[in-house]
Amino acid sequence: MIAPHSLEDFFSAYFEQTPLHVDRNDQSYFAGVYSVADVEDALTVGARDPENFALVKFGNPEVSVDAFTYERPSARWRTSDRGPAKAVDARKVIGCFADGYTLIVNDAALFNARLQRFSNRIQRELLAYCQANVYLTPPAAQGFQIHHDSHDTLTAQIEGEKTWRIYKPLVALPLEAQPFDVATNLDNVELVREVHLRPGDTLYIPRGYLHEAKTSSTQSLHITFALAPIRVAEVLDFVSRIASVRDVELRRALRPSMVDADGFPERFGQFFESRLTATFSGERVESALDGALYEMFRITRPNTNGAFEQALRCANITDGMRLRIDDGVPFMIRDRQGAVDLLIAGKSIEFPAFCKAAILQIQQGPVTVAELDPALSPEHRNPLIRLLVLEGLVLIDET
Repeated sequence: MIAPHSLEDFFSAYFEQTPLHVDRNDQSYFAGVYSVADVEDALTVGARDPENFALVKFGNPEVSVDAFTYERPSARWRTSDRGPAKAVDARKVIGCFADGYTLIVNDAALFNARLQRFSNRIQRELLAYCQANVYLTPPAAQGFQIHHDSHDTLTAQIEGEKTWRIYKPLVALPLEAQPFDVATNLDNVELVREVHLRPGDTLYIPRGYLHEAKTSSTQSLHITFALAPIRVAEVLDFVSRIASVRDVELRRALRPSMVDADGFPERFGQFFESRLTATFSGERVESALDGALYEMFRITRPNTNGAFEQALRCANITDGMRLRIDDGVPFMIRDRQGAVDLLIAGKSIEFPAFCKAAILQIQQGPVTVAELDPALSPEHRNPLIRLLVLEGLVLIDET
């Protein structure tokens, strides 16, 4: 996505600071990630999830869900007592597209495992939950008016061309509670740059930067990867919750006489300052960070590519088998007193401390089973490998 820029360069010079355009003009660069055919498949595979689709056109109201869905009954619904449900009418969607509407597939990885694996790789590298939203825009069309997003975006141009106009933020790094107000006067917004995206190009826009985009004489397909990193606000929220549980003074009620008294803001500030050292103790901040990380991994989806074959391979583990981390799986290893936590899609798994060396060996691998930490007995080694394989973190290559 950002090559030839390194991650270090991206975080030091661009992330949350300024837009980045990587100009490649290479039709093949993102060819294996997604295509128009995948959009067409999504209309069928995701037909029972109309809330994941939207049709927008600059200067027009968004098409209502009822306008591109129909009531689809179940087979033999009269005798099965299963009523009809809304389903996407693909032909109506295509008709709207022909009338100049942009089709949006929100969280498109729900309907495409290949795209989910790609999103997981981005999450693993950036430590930010990544949701893929797909935009298919007809020629000479614009979907949205100028707006800002409350999340950072990495855009991959798949097909066609699109011109983006990016403006200086009115709100720096906005939260979800600071959405763009459509009534905002945009007469004096300052244009930062104009970018012409061609196939294979990448565009990074920090949250808060105003932007708009329009296609050329051909249709355009791009994916916007919405990034949700752990922010200071999330850790602060967890710290305050933890502190409230452990400090009775933070649980006391504010009486009416206290709120109405003169000088309350100053006294409350002094009170809070007196609790700061305990509130932000290292142990509490560590627990707060764990909570924020756990929340991010809870919404992460697993990679199941080749999972059944891998499940069979780990039934009979031999010394010659080679173990390696699946590079499409986001994970994090956290040290605990007397234990090791593995954060992975949907869960946190605790391992005894004596498993740590072997887990780190595999992480730095590839490594054969025979090369694993000799201090780890086979009665512990094989169940550890099996669990890591079944959870999708480790792959077994037979040699």
